[in-house]
Amino acid sequence: MRIDVKNIMVKDIITVGKDRTVASAKSLMNYFNFDALIVTNEEEPIGLVTSSDIQKRVIEKELDPHLTTIGEITSKPLIWTRYNTTLTEVAEIMEEKEVNKIPIFGNLSNGPILLGLYVHNKKEVLIEN
Repeated sequence: MRIDVKNIMVKDIITVGKDRTVASAKSLMNYFNFDALIVTNEEEPIGLVTSSDIQKRVIEKELDPHLTTIGEITSKPLIWTRYNTTLTEVAEIMEEKEVNKIPIFGNLSNGPILLGLYVHNKKEVLIEN
């Protein structure tokens, strides 16, 4: 059975500008109970940052989260896929790129639009197969 990622992606997502401080971004993550944010440069998605990125790249390195910007620790380039990609294909991309979350984009006449975020779940991929 074919399952497209658009049918199971998380549609509630938060974007954050690359110049925002890590402390500010982490506050957003805590408030909305999100583990990841899409990082933008002038509203163009450029990367992804997760709670574990903040832990590894800021806290463990003893950087000041009030002075460090999200842009400094963002995982780049942005690994993404299209809304009509199957779960199996998404799982292969994520395994190859060694990521656990992947933004999902759709098409509009003026370019791609961010639709959601997929968090890898091996059970869902097994269901498709």
